Amino acid sequence: MKSVTQEQDSLGVRLAPAGDVLKHLADSLHTQSRRYRKRLKGCQEIFSKEAVHDARVEARRLLATIELLGAFLPERKLQKARRVLKQQLDRFDPLRDTQVQLIYVTRMTRVFPAAQAFREWLLKRQARFTRQTRQAIKHLKTKRLTRRLVSLEWDLCRRRKHLARDRAFAAALSAMNRAFAQVARRYRHIAAADTKTIHRTRIAFKRFRYMVDALSPLLPVVTEPHQHAMRGYQSMMGDIQDMEVLLVALDKFLRKQEINTAAADRLRNEVLRRRQWLIQVYRHAAGKLRLFWPPPGLTAVARKTSRSSR
Repeated sequence: MKSVTQEQDSLGVRLAPAGDVLKHLADSLHTQSRRYRKRLKGCQEIFSKEAVHDARVEARRLLATIELLGAFLPERKLQKARRVLKQQLDRFDPLRDTQVQLIYVTRMTRVFPAAQAFREWLLKRQARFTRQTRQAIKHLKTKRLTRRLVSLEWDLCRRRKHLARDRAFAAALSAMNRAFAQVARRYRHIAAADTKTIHRTRIAFKRFRYMVDALSPLLPVVTEPHQHAMRGYQSMMGDIQDMEVLLVALDKFLRKQEINTAAADRLRNEVLRRRQWLIQVYRHAAGKLRLFWPPPGLTAVARKTSRSSR
């Protein structure tokens, strides 16, 4: 029987030579752990919008690599590292949401009088969340997380000694297939009138996309345009969720502040209109989901890799 590499060559599909998935994941885990600690330390030293963004991105990349490890390591070994990282990531959410809301509302102040009062209310929330987040970030420790990640790295190295590269590659592809299948299941249950169904699909797609990014160095068929298209697809769903969270904040603001009823209704109706427009934009492009996995050129390889690993 041909090796996976030979089969790839015969199909004209280029994958990384030997496709050493376990070594790649161990190296990625080490590198991303270091990058996350560096970004978090930078955020602790100089707290800024850019520093917060960088720390969140590195945390999500690290989480994606941990998700891929589930193809090779027991779930119980991943739970603690995943839980600690998610808890740290959650510390940023209220501030990030308010910053996004301010971008939307600032653009609306020229046309909607009530938006100016809403903007001032959001600025106060941003100041409060900034203080709270800065204080919380200062107390975040990474020693416990680092110990668990090092342990996972060693587990991968030991697993590498007993698992053939073809089998490891097949296991990684299977993990990606399962992640995409989860996206597809949630996609089939989307109801335009229920934005929660779109949000659940977005969460699953984000997890899948970060997994693809984590493995992309071993999958040259996952091109930069392909990754860019996935980011755009995720952003469409993210824009809907941003508008949904904005609407929740607006309703809270209107309950607490005395605003002219007509002006308040105009502002709220505009947010609802924009949310509906974003839903229509996504629905028009939603079918593109099927183009993202498997990417062109990978289908036959995945099938033959699966057979060779049996």
